[in-house]
Amino acid sequence: MKRKKLASILLSGILVMGLLSGCGSSGQGSNASGGDAGSDNASENTAVTDAASEEESTDGNASAEGSALNEDEEITLHLFGPGLLASQGEKGALDMITGLETPGYEVIEDRWNELHPNVHLEIEAAPWDNWQSAVQTAALGGELDVILHGATLTALVEPLDDFLAADSEFREKIYTTETRRTTDVNDLSIATTTGIPYTLQPQIAYLDKQIFDNYGVEVPDASWTWSDMLSLAEKLTGTDPVTGKQTFGVQLDSMDNANNSFFNYQMIASAYDAKVFQYGKTVEDSTVNFVNEKTEKVFQMIQDLGAYTSSNVKEGMNISNQLTAENDTAIRYSQDAFTHFKEADAAGISDRFVFLPMPVIEEGSHAGNPSSFKGCNNMAICNTSKNKEWAWEFIKFMVTDPECVKWVIDCGQIPNTPDGMGSVIEIMGDKANAIVTSLEGMPDDFSNSTTEYYNNISFGPVVTSLGVVTHDLVNGTISPAEAANQMQKTVDEYLATQ
Repeated sequence: MKRKKLASILLSGILVMGLLSGCGSSGQGSNASGGDAGSDNASENTAVTDAASEEESTDGNASAEGSALNEDEEITLHLFGPGLLASQGEKGALDMITGLETPGYEVIEDRWNELHPNVHLEIEAAPWDNWQSAVQTAALGGELDVILHGATLTALVEPLDDFLAADSEFREKIYTTETRRTTDVNDLSIATTTGIPYTLQPQIAYLDKQIFDNYGVEVPDASWTWSDMLSLAEKLTGTDPVTGKQTFGVQLDSMDNANNSFFNYQMIASAYDAKVFQYGKTVEDSTVNFVNEKTEKVFQMIQDLGAYTSSNVKEGMNISNQLTAENDTAIRYSQDAFTHFKEADAAGISDRFVFLPMPVIEEGSHAGNPSSFKGCNNMAICNTSKNKEWAWEFIKFMVTDPECVKWVIDCGQIPNTPDGMGSVIEIMGDKANAIVTSLEGMPDDFSNSTTEYYNNISFGPVVTSLGVVTHDLVNGTISPAEAANQMQKTVDEYLATQ
């Protein structure tokens, strides 16, 4: 695809770096995908009423195809929700790593006003606390146009596939969309686009070369597998032969957040093509099967990796993802690669860490690509908006306008466009290769929430149960077979009540 070609050109050095002029200091990420947006990914089973969709305005039902925007008409676009705009604020925020001020969303407002002076923005950037209920309340008020980080709130959003079909050039400019399988927006068997990310945070692995060297172990390349990770974790756990300090082989991601620990499951499940959900048109037409050989293999890998983690990881307490000179773990993985690069760079130890894509997918149609998982900040169109075409125009602007892309990068985030990766590569050097490889290998219909491996919208408390069994596996209190049975029981009990 064109977008992948663009990124490959960037990486090969053929295209001149610095596509975005005057790239300033990069601010610390909002942790919107590693923590905040991760909380969204993990809590999408929160119920959202259908009241907003039932009140859909006839004024906003114009087809995405062939609609003409009236630049002379004075309107106001209302934006509401959490994410990067909230963490940066209108006037900017302080980057705790560099000590520099990062820009506020007034940059976005000024650029939009320059292009569309008669279309006024009203931005209400909300905190993550109780954000879903807050967005629902705002939507019921009838004035909401763009939902910040709204792709997960499927009862409130306008499907975007018709907009994308009418604007194929835009689709070619970006890496990915946010899709969901839910009867809120379509037949459950169809992955429907519910939002567009303006920042992306793929899972990336960070390998400490110093620990590898001290143990005399070779650092793997991007073709590594989860079995390779396990073998390396075993070799690199123990007393460091050079420093005499305790080291650990691996740190599973987000074990301090029971809701987000499913990240580990979903990535390994994608690697082994461990499909659990076979979707029909409705929940009743679908089948769920956690009790199978591949799923038990996933749970076995989680348990085995847990043997080479610190006690903090096992307990889910006092866990840090930072890359520091005191690092004691050979292999870490998490989102926020840009932030982690800046941590290491600020400490003068960036050369100590190798950034790799996650282990490859070994089976299925996506074999050879990195194990799939990403966080993001996204935007969605509220299905009661009276200004849907203008809302779509703003989303496209936010994702691809050079000033907006520069703002995203200056805030320490990864943009959803290969063009913008030029400046990221300029800053990160070859460490950006892992990010580009991960984004290029992301399946077009991939969603953190509703895949064949995982669904936390339509099938009950999957998130909560996966969090429990993941921690039980890591602590050795249940077997992989027991974990699979527990997950199946949870879903079956939920479906029996429907």
